[in-house]
Amino acid sequence: MTEIIITGLLIFIAFLVSASCGLGGSLILIPGLSWILGIKEGIVVSAVLLGINNLVKVFFYRKDIRFRPSLRLLVFMVAGAIVGALLMMRADPKLLSLFLLFHILLSFFIQVKSSEASRKTAGSVFSFLSGFCSGLAGTSGPLKGLAVKTYMANKAEIVATASLLSFATDSTKAIIYLNNFSSDILQAQWLVYSILVMPLATGLGRYLNRNMSVKAYEALFYFVMSGYVLRLLI
Repeated sequence: MTEIIITGLLIFIAFLVSASCGLGGSLILIPGLSWILGIKEGIVVSAVLLGINNLVKVFFYRKDIRFRPSLRLLVFMVAGAIVGALLMMRADPKLLSLFLLFHILLSFFIQVKSSEASRKTAGSVFSFLSGFCSGLAGTSGPLKGLAVKTYMANKAEIVATASLLSFATDSTKAIIYLNNFSSDILQAQWLVYSILVMPLATGLGRYLNRNMSVKAYEALFYFVMSGYVLRLLI
């Protein structure tokens, strides 16, 4: 019973953080579901749930989506997700840690030291690597956040764009995963519960996003980014 309650709370918090910040859902959801289902199974189920949740977020944030700059990021991210998801069928996700950590440090360095033009060029690289890491390990780490922030400055636009990109990559991953895993891993109780709480968590997350200050959003954004780095180190 305790396990069920904890998992239910983790799912709700994952959706809430994702709707408030634009990323961070996989950081919470994948470890929680992997604890119950196993590592690869947790990645697969998380991809399905996060894909559906991102569709809900796209609806809530539809007026804030800037489709033209998002398209470039989307193409690279989906391409990376396809490559990563295909490799996930054969690879141990833990082997990705050093690769992710290296690119996280490199991406932070580029964000601080490079010009705006070079950051936009790097944004495409971040997008591909974000999709690749997401497909291989279930989470894109902070790479998606850095790619989105390269083109979007408004906090609502960041969440809207990140949601659109995540919907595309999660859907791509889910299709590839489910072709290689039994659909029985999608336990009905978690699927139904997740769908029921998505509108509530997303609505509350959007409310928090609209009403928090820019400084508060920046603090939340980089707190979540730090969480991805910390997860790689422990």
